[in-house]
Amino acid sequence: MLKKILLVLAALLVALGAGIVLSYTSLKTTPLWNNRAAQWGLVVAVVVGAALGVARGLMKRKCEIRGELVTRHGVGSFLSHWGTALGIFAAIFSGVMMGFFVMSGKSLWIIPVFAKDSTAVLQALNVHYFSVVMILFSAFFFVADYIATRDWALLVPNLRDVIHGFIGKYFLRRKWNEDEKYLASQKSAAMPYMAIGLVILISGAVKVANHVWDLNTSMVGWATVIHDVFTVFIILFTLVHVCIIVVLGDWPAFRSWFTGTMSKKFVEHHHPVWFDDLTTRTNKS
Repeated sequence: MLKKILLVLAALLVALGAGIVLSYTSLKTTPLWNNRAAQWGLVVAVVVGAALGVARGLMKRKCEIRGELVTRHGVGSFLSHWGTALGIFAAIFSGVMMGFFVMSGKSLWIIPVFAKDSTAVLQALNVHYFSVVMILFSAFFFVADYIATRDWALLVPNLRDVIHGFIGKYFLRRKWNEDEKYLASQKSAAMPYMAIGLVILISGAVKVANHVWDLNTSMVGWATVIHDVFTVFIILFTLVHVCIIVVLGDWPAFRSWFTGTMSKKFVEHHHPVWFDDLTTRTNKS
């Protein structure tokens, strides 16, 4: 499993790295967003990602206990998680290079423009293109996989998760022993994270559409502002996500995103409902 995981991570890094290198070398004078073949590349990323996600969801192997270890993430989970994460990091980098909050030619700089000339802007735009391709592929892979698996409770929290497993446990310091594969706090954070991502996706789609059709300038301007505002939200959300790992010391769960496994004792103690699923009922990774 570890070899497969490392292969997936290496492939993602090589793919994104190649796109960044091309953006600063042979493609630095080619505006990919205005290129019809590149525009179709976005569609292909969505279709292929969704198709593979469905296939993975239908053929997904069950999580299982192997000696003193529990398999928590399959190769597909690494593909969707790290593909999305790396794409987001590259998108943030290229977005920062171009600056935030520009509407209809009126500058509302919160983060200044670091790309000082047209060539630098074009390079950043092309990096943004490759990051979006990776995000679209990985995100639609994840969504299709999730739908095909049909395990809605995996990430969708109920009221008990929010009130007792998140607010009660972390703010009121009350005891909570009903955590599943993902902690109630993780499930509670997943929905707003996805909602923010959806707004970024829709506003970004408007910006992309403007390269295909001549849209209303005001609409594109507002789409840009909304896109940038919610990008700031996802940056802050990601920072909180990392800080929670550090503050709460949830390192076994963090390591599982590199190894694919967690210790049996840790799962039994911190994820009792999931441990019960592993030993008595059907579950998937």
